[in-house]
Amino acid sequence: MHPNRFTPDASVLSEIGVKAGETYFVLRFNAFKAHHDVGVQGLSLENKRRLIGFLEKRGRVFITTERSIDAEFKKYQLVISPEKVHSLLYYATMLVGDSQTMTSEAAVLGTPAIRCNTFVGKISYLEEEEHVYSLTYGFLPEYFDAMQAKIEELLALPNLKAIWEIRRQRMLSEKIDVTAFYVEYILSIKN
Repeated sequence: MHPNRFTPDASVLSEIGVKAGETYFVLRFNAFKAHHDVGVQGLSLENKRRLIGFLEKRGRVFITTERSIDAEFKKYQLVISPEKVHSLLYYATMLVGDSQTMTSEAAVLGTPAIRCNTFVGKISYLEEEEHVYSLTYGFLPEYFDAMQAKIEELLALPNLKAIWEIRRQRMLSEKIDVTAFYVEYILSIKN
């Protein structure tokens, strides 16, 4: 997601029927089926319902998921080729869900990201993105109401994306382009 490696493609907006600047939310629901996910909880079905109802009053809602989508949410399901999902995230108003990876990707792209699962407080790179750079916020499932309040607080900011771009630039200025590092390292070994 480093800007040296990724350029967002605005054509994704017309592909999903969204105008530039239109408010839309990407919801990412994790399957929690990996071996390290044993005992992990994310958003409950009831909280997904509440979240969608809350957000669709404020903009368009698109769901992307690793698993089969609940029948009642099919109308929100986003069918988009995988290589376009990061452009979708870049232009989104916000990412909300229970996924670690897409939360971090959204943060690096400068899109506000909110996650809700029992991994909160346990993953160092997300802790850094939250507590050092204020690019993302994590909530345990029992604090769903606090998460919803934070979303409302953020959406009340008239320049939300501009604020996140400043935070993103700060983070990028303090980090390296990892791909460039690995290429340079591998080439130095070869010589």
